[in-house]
This record gives sequence, C-alpha cells and structure tokens, in this order.
Amino acid sequence: MCGDCSSEHVLHKLNRDHKLFPVDQFDSDEYAKELHARQNVLCDHNNKDPVEIFCSVCKKYICATCMFLEHKEHDCLRLKSAAVKRKEKLELHVRSIEKRSLLYDQIKTAAVDQKTAVEQERMKSKSQVNKQLELVIKMARQRAGDLLEEIDTMSNAKLEVLNTLFATATTEQNQLNDVVDFSRKLINHGNDKDVLQMVAACEQSNEGALQSLDIPKLPAALTQLQLITQDMEECVTNINSCFGDVVPAASGRLVRSIKVELTMSPKEFINHVTTGANGDTLIGIWCNEDKSRNRIHIYDTTFALQGTIPNPRAVKNNAFGGIAIDDDGNIVTSCQTSNEIIVYTKRGNKVRNFRSKSPEAVAVNSKGHYVVAGRYTLTVHHKDGKILQTTSDPGGKYQKYIHCNVNDDVIVTGDRMRVYDSTLQLKYRYGTQGDGDEQVNIPLGTCCLDNGDIILTDFGNNRLHLVSPDGKLKCFLLSKENGLHQPKDVAINHLGKLVVAEKEGVIKSFEL
Repeated sequence: MCGDCSSEHVLHKLNRDHKLFPVDQFDSDEYAKELHARQNVLCDHNNKDPVEIFCSVCKKYICATCMFLEHKEHDCLRLKSAAVKRKEKLELHVRSIEKRSLLYDQIKTAAVDQKTAVEQERMKSKSQVNKQLELVIKMARQRAGDLLEEIDTMSNAKLEVLNTLFATATTEQNQLNDVVDFSRKLINHGNDKDVLQMVAACEQSNEGALQSLDIPKLPAALTQLQLITQDMEECVTNINSCFGDVVPAASGRLVRSIKVELTMSPKEFINHVTTGANGDTLIGIWCNEDKSRNRIHIYDTTFALQGTIPNPRAVKNNAFGGIAIDDDGNIVTSCQTSNEIIVYTKRGNKVRNFRSKSPEAVAVNSKGHYVVAGRYTLTVHHKDGKILQTTSDPGGKYQKYIHCNVNDDVIVTGDRMRVYDSTLQLKYRYGTQGDGDEQVNIPLGTCCLDNGDIILTDFGNNRLHLVSPDGKLKCFLLSKENGLHQPKDVAINHLGKLVVAEKEGVIKSFEL
C-alpha cells in the first residue's frame, strides 16, 4: 500500500496491532521473526500455550499439556514429524496421479497418431474410390463405345442391304416403266398399221418383264434393332461389386512383441489375455499337467510384471482360468472343478466368490453383470452371485471363450462361434470346420470393435477373422503372413492396439 493508505490503516481499531514493513525489508531478519511469531497458533484449552503436537485421531493441533491429558491414548506426533508423514502419504497419492496422468499422455499421443492415420487412410481410401470410379467410368465408356460401334456396324449392314434392295427395286421399276411407256405410246399414238405390226412384240416384252422381275421383300430380321440390357438392380449390384466395400483392416504392422517366460516341463502355455482401462494387461497361464501352476500375471503399460494371482485351489489341483475385468476394476475368474466364480482386486486380494455350474469362461456386460459360459449352459449372474438369466449352450471338444459387446450380445466359442442377444436368444452361428472362407479350425478368443464387428481367433489356421454383426466374413484381419502363430486370445487395449496372445508365450500388439 502507499504511504497515505498505511497511515490510514493503523487508525482503524481492528488494525492497531498490525505491524507494517516496507517492501524492501521483506528479506530482513526482523520481518522473518515477526512473521514466524504471528504464525504461532495457541492451543484451545487455555489460548496461551502454542501448539506443538498434531493429534491424527482428532485431526487437531494441540499443546504438550493436552497430549498428556485429553489425547494421551491418541496417536500424536510433533508438528514437523506429522507434516513429514502426511507429505510422504501425499507423495504416494501424487505419484499415483502422475502415473495416471502419464496414461492420459499416452492416450493423447496414441489419439494424435490415430487421427493422423485416419486422415491418411481417408485420403488413401478416397483415392482408391476415385481410381475405381475412373476405372468403372473408363470401362463403361469403353463398353459404350463398343456398343455404339456395334450399333453402327449392324445399322450400316442393314442400310447396305436396304440400299441394295432400293437400288434393285428402282432399276427394275424403271424397266417396267419403260415397257409401260412404250405400250402407252403405242396405244395412244400409234396408227392402226403400227399397232398391228408391233403389238405382238410389245405383249411379248410385257410378259417377259412380268416373268423376269420379282418384287423384293424386306427381311423381317432387318427391320428391328434391340439393345438387350440387364435389369437395374443387377446393374447396381455389379457396380457395387466393382467398387467393393470399406471395412476395417489391420495394418499388419507389429508394434510390440513380448515373450512371457513359461516352463517347458511341465508344459505351460498362454490361454487368455485381457486389458484394463488403465493400460494393464492380464495374461492367463495354463498347465494341463499340473493345474496348480495355473495363474494370472498382471503387467503395466511398460509390460513390467506388477503381480500374480495364483491358483486358489492349487492344493486340489483344480482347473483355474479365464479373465474378465468388472466395472469396479476387479479381476473376475473361474474355477471349473470347484464350480466357482472368484473375484480379486488387482493386488490379488480376494473380494468374493460364488457358485456357478462348471464355468469355463466369464465376461462382464455393460450392466456390470457376470456372464458365465458353463460346460452346457450360459448364465447371467448379478455380481453378488444371484442368477438373473440362464439358457442351454452346447458343449464341445474345446474350451469355451466368451465376450460381451457394447450391445450386450454374448459371443461364445467352442467348436464354432455362437452369438446370443442380451436376452440369451441365439442370433446365429459362424464357422464350419475347415480352412476356407467362413471356416475355422479351433475358434477361441474374441473381441469386438465399436461398430459391432467381431474379431475371432482361428487357432489351427493361424489367422483372425473379421466378422460382421450379422455373421458374415468381411476379411481375414491377420494371418500367418503377418507373423501370427497359434493365436489363443485377443483384446483391444486402451491405446486402440490389437493385442494377440499366442500359445507359446508371445504377446503381440498390432496397429488396427
């Protein structure tokens, strides 16, 4: 404040104990001492003793006397120690937030990359459409030119015939007219002697003309020219076929490949993969020879191992596997032999478990309900275990996998892929045995794109199918040519990358 204001300031009753310092004295010892003195807080019990202690139970600042009286059973620390302790706790929270903030940076970077890729693909796809349009137009013009030339050729051929016919008819008509003219002159102007001398020759000439000349006929086939075309619907279908369809396709570019360490004896392999909203990747490891070794590994975004959930029924060597993440961020898994669904925190602490008949796989729908693929059933549970819906679902030679899309359609695989709606009514089946189009050889894990397309692993054929929401093959998304080998499960991570788990322990990320 200025000099005038400072003079007025001390005149007010409430400000009379204030001490004013010039700005240039803020670094002085006197200012620091005065500031420290005024920051001392007095204890409530006598408003005299300064507070030195912090009671963490009452969340109050107290003096030493109070610590031994009202707060003697409480957790009390000197202010500095308490502040250090709270700073350490706050530091943990800050680090957690900073780590989460880094995830946002990763997502933003990935989003920028994808935006660039989308614009590039937009230009590329439009260029392809325009090239196809030019090709179709060129082909249409070429065909139209051929048709026009054919029309000219056919028309000229007809005209040539008609011109020849016309010329012949004119010549023969002139001959007849000459005979008629001579005969008319003889009749009208000839004397009797001339008539008698020439009539016989004239009659003979007339009869000869009638006998030798035949009136030409127009050929019926040359009187019409017809353009035979297909109906418009078939033309549209053919044009659509020429242009093709726009479908999502993996670029095939391998972003990352990680090898998970597995034992060879007893033989271990990867069975499941799923990803969390925070970028974690969860890997299910399976061992047929010793099911007590079945476990779930939890990796962070850098693929550093964060924790392991062991088989809770290892003592009984029960089968343990399948992974889903619920809307609380908990890990949901199953134990088929003990007929259990078991829920864990990401730190591996058990949250709850409940009974479900012979569960082979579990997924979580948009309502937070657990959808369980049993050996011969398909059941929707509330997260507390209550059965909400159930229906039969055929068993098969292979373990089932299950996934729920954004519309709560339920995708189950076994010997083939079956898709149910949210009421568990079967919509369609996909994939007969084989290696051709819409054929599979051991279908396993699935995941879905935002538009409803399904990505299906085809283990025996070393490829991924991209299937439309109505069950039609769009294309093979990835195959052996992209380095795919025995894919077991698929997921899409928080950065929009396609994560593929291969049986022998390799986790691959591909650009979509």
